[in-house]
Amino acid sequence: MLASYKIANLIAKAGKPHTIGESLIMPAVAVVLSTVMNQSPQEVNDFSLQLDESTLPDNSALLMAFVRFLDVDEICQEMLFALKLTTDTKGESIFKKLEVYFEENNIPLKNIVACATDGAAAMIGSGTELGQKLVDAKSDIFLYLSDIFEKLNVLNKELQGNNSTMFSCKEAITTFKGKLKLFWLNLGRREFAQFPSLAVISTDLLDDDLAVYVDHLKQLHNDMDTRFSDLLQMTVPHWFVDPFIADVSEVDVTLQESLIELQNNTTAQARFKRGGHQKLWMNQDVYKKYPILWKDVKLLLLAFPTSYLVETGFSRVMYCCQRHEIALTRKKRRFTSLSDSFQAKH
Repeated sequence: MLASYKIANLIAKAGKPHTIGESLIMPAVAVVLSTVMNQSPQEVNDFSLQLDESTLPDNSALLMAFVRFLDVDEICQEMLFALKLTTDTKGESIFKKLEVYFEENNIPLKNIVACATDGAAAMIGSGTELGQKLVDAKSDIFLYLSDIFEKLNVLNKELQGNNSTMFSCKEAITTFKGKLKLFWLNLGRREFAQFPSLAVISTDLLDDDLAVYVDHLKQLHNDMDTRFSDLLQMTVPHWFVDPFIADVSEVDVTLQESLIELQNNTTAQARFKRGGHQKLWMNQDVYKKYPILWKDVKLLLLAFPTSYLVETGFSRVMYCCQRHEIALTRKKRRFTSLSDSFQAKH
């Protein structure tokens, strides 16, 4: 909160809009790094990066980044910068902008443990043939979509929460994929328990109608395999969730001694009972004492699983730009009206 206040104070003193960019955000970042992390930029250790670009109403491109890092026993996330792109929005240009920024602020690129960007196609509607089938399937499509979008909204909240991690997102995606199989099997048997809106007209639905929805659920399942392939293929050590019941003999030899030491650490056991695996691994006494174990699990906790922060940031920037544009338009209209009135009188 102190860092956010100082950043806001810098913006207010400059009398500039939120999108000022390099001239104000760069010193603000120094505040974030020194106040929140309690370290200078060059002293910051591992962190993950969330990066995305967007086009503003004036057709300029804005590059926005957030960082996630460990601060003692807590995972913190803060805006790193919001910079205007003066060239193009190609990957090479974005990386060059990032590289220059890191060099100017003495932040080692090697400290980035993961980077999240938004470059994937939408999960739904990717197949034109499927889309046409849905359009041809009468008005009951709206009831079906109402049910399925409600489930997707729940999943979306799980993926984009402030406390979401790579591990929690993999669990959510894997769980939802399993549910999708149940959905299409049950619909194929005319079981509508998971589709209450569609159940209202279940007696009017033909088998051909249900076949369309079954195909859509299968397509959605396949789309998720593609969209979240990296996440689904990510290896999670079996001792990560509960290291105290893991069979040490089945763990990699290089980790065995550290793991058995952890299993006999009564303080760590008590912390695990109070807060689970996430509170255990985020505790500085644990990740500093067992660095070889931390090396295998830090990506699961530190990496941004989605790019929701930069997307939210862009939405706010666009809102501010639109309000500024509306205010200017109103002032112009008032000035024009006064000018016309003055000319009419004289």
